[in-house]
Amino acid sequence: MQRRVLFVLFGTLLIDMIGFGMVFPIIPILFTDSSSPSFLLGGYSPSVQFFLAGAITALWGLMQFIAAPLLGELSDAYGRKKLLLFGVGTLAVSQTLFGLGIGMASVALLFVARALAGIAAGNLGIAQASIADVSEPKDRAKNFGLIGAAVGMGLILGPLLSGWLVHASHNPALPFFVAGALGILNALFLALLLVETNSQPRVTHTFTFTKGVRNIRSAIADNETRRIYLTSFLYLFGFTMFTSFYSIFLVHRFGFSEAQVGTSFALVGVCVVFTQLVILRALAKRYSEQSMLRYTIVLVGASIGLSAFMPSAPLFLAFIPLVAIPHALSLATIPALVSRSVSADKQGAALGINASLIALASGLAPIVMGVGSGLLGVHMPFVTAALFILSAWCALFFPMSYLRSKEHEVYE
Repeated sequence: MQRRVLFVLFGTLLIDMIGFGMVFPIIPILFTDSSSPSFLLGGYSPSVQFFLAGAITALWGLMQFIAAPLLGELSDAYGRKKLLLFGVGTLAVSQTLFGLGIGMASVALLFVARALAGIAAGNLGIAQASIADVSEPKDRAKNFGLIGAAVGMGLILGPLLSGWLVHASHNPALPFFVAGALGILNALFLALLLVETNSQPRVTHTFTFTKGVRNIRSAIADNETRRIYLTSFLYLFGFTMFTSFYSIFLVHRFGFSEAQVGTSFALVGVCVVFTQLVILRALAKRYSEQSMLRYTIVLVGASIGLSAFMPSAPLFLAFIPLVAIPHALSLATIPALVSRSVSADKQGAALGINASLIALASGLAPIVMGVGSGLLGVHMPFVTAALFILSAWCALFFPMSYLRSKEHEVYE
């Protein structure tokens, strides 16, 4: 049963992430590239264009922040399979609506589609819960690694497929109709092959739409792990600033086409998958989570900050491994540090709180940078992202260093 569940969930998440990744090469063309025939915001100032590009990206994260904890609770009550089918079906509808929005030149419909996609993003947490249902504690970290591999492969294939479909057809709506069709097949695949993993659903349960907000309050109130939660939020807030405007930067700074943007995202995905399958396994045997984060967070922040000032596209692309490899290590290590910092009976709550922090960061960062880029230019998200990521390092390590120095003074 475990092997079958892992196979089905890997396939489901891979198809989900391919669809999710398809949007990255398209947003800058629709919202910020006035030279493109697909440009939708003619007559609007560049600052408004950047704001709307950030807003549509932020909407996905904000809807995930609201919906993911609720969907997780519903899966506890009514079973994983039903909620996974709901998420897969919702994503298929959202992708189709996004394609229709492009064809109809309707910005409002594009926003509706991205809101639905944010709701569907709750699939990730439900898949984690399904894996936990069928895994022994000693195997959970290894089995959760399949989720990271599916995400990485989706970030390779989604932007690459999207960019080349647009390049071949000259129709930016086509990738989303393809993604909608894949979503329908994904739902059939899930319905036929996945077995229910939650053997004891709790039908009587109290649900609340403010679960995400309560998770944030819990993070602030938890003295035991507050510093680690702050690190997680600051790091993801900064990195989301970078990723949200990465494709826009490539289009405006170097004149990249959809296909070239998709190829650059695929390079990021290759680095992430290789890191999680090879480099992380080797380093985890020798170093603790804190030892790795001491270097990886600094490398990510410094590389992002420097990449914004590269004078040519080849030099900029050369920085991708310097960002993607330490980021993949940090992304896997921060949740592990959260998990290690709490007792066994708090694991689910701690990971749920961290997931809400990630979703909140994904929702707030793009809208902040949409305003900032419109006022100060496309370099701003990179510089600000670097500052937030380096502040995450300070949140994790500076208090420890300070306390150790004070202890040393007392001892002397």
